[in-house]
Amino acid sequence: MAEKITIAQRPLSENAKVVLAHLKANDNGEVGYFGDEIAAACNMSPVGVQGTLNSLVKRDLVAKGSREKEFSNKSGTGVKPYTTYYITDAGRSFEA
Repeated sequence: MAEKITIAQRPLSENAKVVLAHLKANDNGEVGYFGDEIAAACNMSPVGVQGTLNSLVKRDLVAKGSREKEFSNKSGTGVKPYTTYYITDAGRSFEA
């Protein structure tokens, strides 16, 4: 029977390499970046970048944090916590 390949054994996707390279080059510690900021910097869609970020989190190359951000919708405006992403020590030393 074939052995299962874990996510850590799979090669990084091209999008994951781009996101990881961006976070390495713009490392701001645990302050991190919002998903939409990463998407814009990497020329990706905000929806599409979430899957890429989640795969990097599962590999422990990126970690999640939280920071408050202003929002505006049809009900009004306010401030609420949003997920941020930042590179880990494993991500800093990872060679893609």
